[in-house]
Amino acid sequence: MITLILRFLAAALVYFSLSIFLGIAEIFNFYLFAPAHVHFAFVGFVCGVIIATMYQQVPTLTGAELHNNRAARASFWLFNAGIVLFSVSYPKFRFLASAGALLLLVAFYLFTYNVIATISSRKGESYVFKFYSASSIFLSIAATLGFLFTVNPSLISYRPAHVHLALVGGVVLIIAGAMSWMLPMVVVKEIYNKRWMDYVFYAIVVASLGLAFGLALSKTIALLSGVALLAAVLLFIYDMVKSYTAPTKAAFKSTPVEARFFLAALAYLALTMLLGLALVLSHPGRGFVIAHAHLAALGFVVQTVIGGLYHVIPTLAWTKLIAREKERAPASFKELFSAKRSRWVFIAFNVGTLLLASGFAFAIKGVTLFGALLVAFACIAFAAEMLGVIRRAGAI
Repeated sequence: MITLILRFLAAALVYFSLSIFLGIAEIFNFYLFAPAHVHFAFVGFVCGVIIATMYQQVPTLTGAELHNNRAARASFWLFNAGIVLFSVSYPKFRFLASAGALLLLVAFYLFTYNVIATISSRKGESYVFKFYSASSIFLSIAATLGFLFTVNPSLISYRPAHVHLALVGGVVLIIAGAMSWMLPMVVVKEIYNKRWMDYVFYAIVVASLGLAFGLALSKTIALLSGVALLAAVLLFIYDMVKSYTAPTKAAFKSTPVEARFFLAALAYLALTMLLGLALVLSHPGRGFVIAHAHLAALGFVVQTVIGGLYHVIPTLAWTKLIAREKERAPASFKELFSAKRSRWVFIAFNVGTLLLASGFAFAIKGVTLFGALLVAFACIAFAAEMLGVIRRAGAI
């Protein structure tokens, strides 16, 4: 199963690299592949990483075997065939796009089934289980809506529901659940307040549903949902910061690579929420909407994923190397990547993201392009190193 997970992650990194190149092409007004850029980035990369890491984390946290390994393997092939077919055909070749969307839909259903069935057979209790279960359900609902859009284009007016169910209910929810135990773990501390995570969970669920339907039906509902989401986000950020700054007996002198990305992602999350509320209350222009989207997608989502993968990929690869190489294996998973290179990736990625968003907001194309190139440099460097780790483990 480790090999399958690493291959899933390798495919996600390839989609990530493709989305970066397509995003730069859009800056030069090549919009033909704009749908592919979005779907390779969000579905191929982000959702691919979510599925792969949940296949690893859910059994680890529940103490139970993954419910159905055959379904997991099927989801891998269906997911990759679906995202490629959909991305290269939508919207020009609608029949092929519908076929790709259907393959993706089945892959998400298999994923949700596997996650919920594994959690149902758990040997213990944890507050994160409800995050993982609900997130997988939201992702399947969003995939269902996406499939319906390709079959019936007249439903496209419900796109905001599709986007917010996927981003808030699917991605934000699972990131909050995963980071709430992963950030304290990498700095060898306990989470500050587990009870607060219950409040965060229910607020995000309600807010994601409210935003999904409110943006289509009622601005008031959307605004109230945005306020609820902002409250949940601020509580989550406060809990994570208190967890990080809590005293510890462990002797670590610097911020671990994973924590550095997580903390920066939390700052972007707060910024994204505040800007999102401002957009609901006013209409500052399309540039600020695009800036908001990129701050959320890059600054929060992608940065969190990168931080997590700096831990997950080397750890899984190290596990395989220990079994295969025994005494010749690295002493620690951290020896599989360069800490120095990760710092440069972190700096380039964050400077580039801020410049990119600023360029979009104030319509300064030169700033946008320079920011995009910095982000591309950081992301390609990261993807190349992680693919090298996966290759060393013999998974590709």
